[in-house]
Amino acid sequence: MDSTLGESIRDVYSVTARKYDMILKAYKALGVNLKKWRENAFARLPELSSPRILDVAVGTGVNLPYLIEKYPSYSKIIGIDYTPEMLLRARKRVRDGGWRNIELILGDARHLSEHITENFDLIISTYSLSIIPDSPLVLEEISKVLKPQGYLMLLDCQKFTGLLSVFNPMAIWLSKQLGGNDETYSVDVSGIAASMFRPVHRKLLYSGLFYEDLYQGKSH
Repeated sequence: MDSTLGESIRDVYSVTARKYDMILKAYKALGVNLKKWRENAFARLPELSSPRILDVAVGTGVNLPYLIEKYPSYSKIIGIDYTPEMLLRARKRVRDGGWRNIELILGDARHLSEHITENFDLIISTYSLSIIPDSPLVLEEISKVLKPQGYLMLLDCQKFTGLLSVFNPMAIWLSKQLGGNDETYSVDVSGIAASMFRPVHRKLLYSGLFYEDLYQGKSH
């Protein structure tokens, strides 16, 4: 990703950070209940004892309360994001929650292993990889820091297929409101992940536009 594109992405997400909650309300009005799907995905995560957790593209930290509720005895949570404005809001959320052992890192997820040397029991990414440039590289980096029996949960978007594909331009427009671009959904993130990690379960949402995938360990 060249520096010009990187700055462009940061600019988009800086604006997105300021209007994120408003955008989620607009999505919900269209029947796209991102919050409910997020709640369900976290509820279905496996029980883990004092897990070390990584949130890729942590954004404003919206996943943190769900992680802490699911794993109150977590060992450590690390979140990484490319946008300073997003992390400012995430840090405020951590302060307001009085949470401990949470580290928030400003960095490029394509170079996770340069920022993070630990291995994780659970790695999550929600509504992010479908709009991150070079997402296959992010998956490669995730594979480097996931424990051999660790879990990976992806909650994300993909293109409609079949007759519903006529709605893809609208879906891409909606994704742009959360930082996407014209190449959004051009990479089959779920398909690539399924070839790299061992699938545990997969749930399609909103007629297949969204999906919830859980994996455990690498496939080979």
